[in-house]
Amino acid sequence: MIPIPHCAVVTTPVEGRVRRLADDGTDVAAGDVVATVESAGRPIELRAPRAGRVAGALAGLAQPLGAGEGVLWLARA
Repeated sequence: MIPIPHCAVVTTPVEGRVRRLADDGTDVAAGDVVATVESAGRPIELRAPRAGRVAGALAGLAQPLGAGEGVLWLARA
């Protein structure tokens, strides 16, 4: 993978289904919850790795994902 310093991809660490996504254009701080994935009936909160702005979803609500897949991406605010 080629590093792109102007954006960050939020990935899921577990297999599951997307249950919540932050809205596009939302400004977030490092550590803010930006998405929730349900795995084995438990919600897993996905947090922003750095400050930025939610630039777009890479997955839709209720979409099944495998561990390591992208959920959304952040741009510099």
